[in-house]
Amino acid sequence: MKNQKVGFYFLLPVLAMAVLVLAGCGKSISQKASEKAAEKMIEAQSGGKADVDISGKNVKVETEQGKMETGENVKMPPDFPKDIYVIDGTIKVAISDQASGGQTISIETNKTVSEISSTYQEKLKSDGWKITGTMNFGDSASVMAEKDSRTVSIIVGKTDDKTTVTISVGKK
Repeated sequence: MKNQKVGFYFLLPVLAMAVLVLAGCGKSISQKASEKAAEKMIEAQSGGKADVDISGKNVKVETEQGKMETGENVKMPPDFPKDIYVIDGTIKVAISDQASGGQTISIETNKTVSEISSTYQEKLKSDGWKITGTMNFGDSASVMAEKDSRTVSIIVGKTDDKTTVTISVGKK
């Protein structure tokens, strides 16, 4: 194992590239070969073991540092905090960072940016979170909050006919 480990979030560009490479593979022999190639690439960058699994249009990556799933039918992580509202929509990405205890999910929805921003400000307050900042830029917005020893960041952005909501929660 390498002496210097790369942080899980620094591996995201490598993981994203692996996902793009794997998404184009349609045959099971090609998938297995692509999975192994992606695993070796991630292992070389992280210095640890990696497991890549392609299932339909979904790709799962698991390392000692964390887990990532992306695709068309991503499941909500079972340990995602219950006191953070999750807007209705399709989960496209789920990331768990083992080292920091942080989690990120990205959801695609048909709701407007302003509706989502207002909803999150209300829901977070009602769940005991203290809003620490908000920003609105027309086609994008953000809401930041704190509760106990945790922080949450909600980033909202409009792309084409969909709106993407990225929820990141971690320790202060």
